[in-house]
Amino acid sequence: MPMIDIAAPEGTFPESAEAALLERATACVLQWEKVTGIPYATANTGAFLNVLPRGRLTAGSQAVPAVRIQVLTPAKSLTQEQRAGIAASLTDIVAELANAPGQRERTWVLFHEAVDGGWGIAGKALTNVELVDAVRASAIALRAGQAGR
Repeated sequence: MPMIDIAAPEGTFPESAEAALLERATACVLQWEKVTGIPYATANTGAFLNVLPRGRLTAGSQAVPAVRIQVLTPAKSLTQEQRAGIAASLTDIVAELANAPGQRERTWVLFHEAVDGGWGIAGKALTNVELVDAVRASAIALRAGQAGR
């Protein structure tokens, strides 16, 4: 159940690609987190695009602007392999949708873990155990509904 925050300078992505960026980033992280299709997880995942006006980012002498993606997850929900997969996949998505192969070199993916009890949903700070239990209950309900068909 990640939160994905993408910060990019104005003009990095065509406006027509912004919705696809958010949808694909969300799908990518959910897939790597292995919670795709679990209603509680998908309902509590979000991606946000912060378009920075010109002059709001130092890019040095680089012709390609920097893009920063922060992925916040519950503590210990991702292995190093999953983080590596997410970083590679998100970087590819950004470069493709920016239509700039050089963007791969200027895309930074930062991973953050919420402390236990630091994930607030529906006005309640949830512990890691409560989050896992909620996802598990959602997955069980989903499977039970599919078995009844």
